[in-house]
Parts: sequence; C-alpha cells; structure tokens
Amino acid sequence: MKLLDRYVLSHFLRVLVWALLAFACVFVLVDLFDHVDNFIDDDAQLLSIGKYYLYLLPRIIDLTLPVSMLLAALFTMGILSKNQEYTAMLSAGQSLARISRSILLFALLVAVGSGAWREFVVAPANRLHHDVKRYEIGGEARDRLRGKRNLTYIGQDGRVYVASRFRPRPPTLESLSVQTFRDSVLIQRIDARRAVFQDGAWILQDGAVRDFVDGRERIRVFDRERLGGTVEAPADLARRDVKTEDMTWRELRDFAAKVRRSGGDPTPYLADMGQKISFPVINFLIVVLGISLGASRRKTTLWAGFGLTLGLAVGYYLFMNFGLQLGRSGAVDLWVSAWAGNVVYAVAGMVLFVRANH
Repeated sequence: MKLLDRYVLSHFLRVLVWALLAFACVFVLVDLFDHVDNFIDDDAQLLSIGKYYLYLLPRIIDLTLPVSMLLAALFTMGILSKNQEYTAMLSAGQSLARISRSILLFALLVAVGSGAWREFVVAPANRLHHDVKRYEIGGEARDRLRGKRNLTYIGQDGRVYVASRFRPRPPTLESLSVQTFRDSVLIQRIDARRAVFQDGAWILQDGAVRDFVDGRERIRVFDRERLGGTVEAPADLARRDVKTEDMTWRELRDFAAKVRRSGGDPTPYLADMGQKISFPVINFLIVVLGISLGASRRKTTLWAGFGLTLGLAVGYYLFMNFGLQLGRSGAVDLWVSAWAGNVVYAVAGMVLFVRANH
C-alpha cells in the first residue's frame, strides 16, 4: 500500500473507530436507563448485566456500522479539504477515485465481512442475549417446560399442529388438530380431544382421522391411537418462537421451506432472507456517497456534516424497513423489497461522485 493510501485510510479508520465507540456507548446508556428498574427488581448480578450487554454488542455494531462508515467517509474528506491536502492531491494529478481508493477497497471488504458477521456472530449472540435476560436476570429455569395457549407449530415434516392449550406436566395437548398438506392442499386432518406424550410418542385420545382424496372425505374414528410420522418433542412445542432477526439466513431458508410444505405462505421469510443479503451492501454504497459529499465544492461544517450523516442513515433505515414490510405483505416483488433502497443510494452516490471535484 502506497503512502497516499495509508495516509487517507488512517484518517478514515480513526474516525470510524471513534464513531463506533460513541454510538455503542450511547446505545448502551439509553438501554441501561430503560432497563435499570428491571435489573433492580430482578436483583440482577453485575456479571449478568455485563454479559447482557456483551451479547448485545454485535447487534449494536451491525446497526451502527453503516452510519459510522458514512460519518468516517464524510469527515475524512472534510479533514483533507480543511487542511488543503485534498486540493494539493488534485493539483498533483490525483483523481478523486485514486485518492479514495484505499477507503473504497476497505468499504468493499467491510460489506462482505458484514454479511458473515450477521450470519455467524449477530444471530447467535442475539440468542445468548435473550437467554441471559430470561434465565440469568429473569430467573427462569432453563429446563422448565412452559405451558402455552392457542398453540400453532409447524413440524419438521411440514405438518401443522394446532392446539387450544399445551400443558407441560405431563406433556399434554388439548383440542389438538394435526394438518398435513401437499402442494398447499389439505390431504389429511387428525383431530383429537387430547394428546399425551408417552414413551417417546404422542398418544391421541377420542378423535378422528379425515383423509381427503380426489375431492372425497374418508373418516375414521378412534378412541386411542399413536401419532405416526416425525415425532415433535414437548420441548419443541414449548420452545419460544425465534424472531426472524435472530435467525441466520440458512435458518430462514429452512423455515421458509417448512412453511411452504405446510401449505403456508413463505413470503415474509423470503423477504427477510433478501434483506439479510442486501443490507450489508449499504456499507460500501454509503461510503461512496460520503466521499462524494465530502469532496463536493460546497463545504459543510462539522455539525452540518453530522446532521447530514444522521439524515441519510435514518432515511435509508426507513426506506429499507418500509420496503421490507411491503415485501412481507406481498405488495411488491421480493427483489424490489430487498434492493430498492440500495439502488436509490447507489445511483445517488454515482451521480454525486461523478460531479465531485476530480
């Protein structure tokens, strides 16, 4: 790496590190003030509180990284311009693309690494964060099964379990309905007054099996019957639902396939999958935009640059969230839902980059 690249990149990295630290501190302080009463009521230990925020840190970095990248790019060009170094570089025959080459290459690496960070660090850390909140701070027993009302569960084989209530001791499902679909068409429904988990299987009581073949319904009534197929353990049914933001891309893919096999609509999960791929790309696009704005002939003050950074970042988050909701509802194409925000910022960045000083 040449001296010019090292010099420009050092300015960028210095601002980036300080921005990430500042945003992380603000985020933690705001969250701490919001939850301090809960920590006191639960008599939480300092070690547990520390682990709570340690596991929250990867998500904080993931959320604030694009803002920090934009701030670093904008301020780096602003510092070079303020010190007349940018003008000197241009006078020496260096173009804006050449001056910012090291920053752009670093941003490209960050965009790729951010995707891996989300997949292998953020999602597992989110689950550990929720576990600390629930078990170490909240005092819940880890091995304790909890009852549920109005249970709906999609099994590994795509069957849908619907029950009015799940009782943990002994593991019992009341008013159970097990529905099997093929190509989104219901082909079998098993109804039982109750089901008890015994010897590794669900024993159905007082129910009926309805098979739907060629538009005809066949009914078989039973007093007691063992539920065949893949066995869903009580711990599976009692497990808390995992939020989509806590799932990896692969887990979302598998869950979407399971929903499709059950006859449900996987569109919301496909929309989340698309955004998990598209969001890291903004770490590169936002740097192009920041360099372009920082190198423009119209100079901005420190506070104006900070306000511009927040405005662009908030605008992107609103754009992506709005697109995600439209994609989940099926109102727009999944590609548009995931990539529209990136396309808008990419076009804006390229136009401003071309118009900036060279």
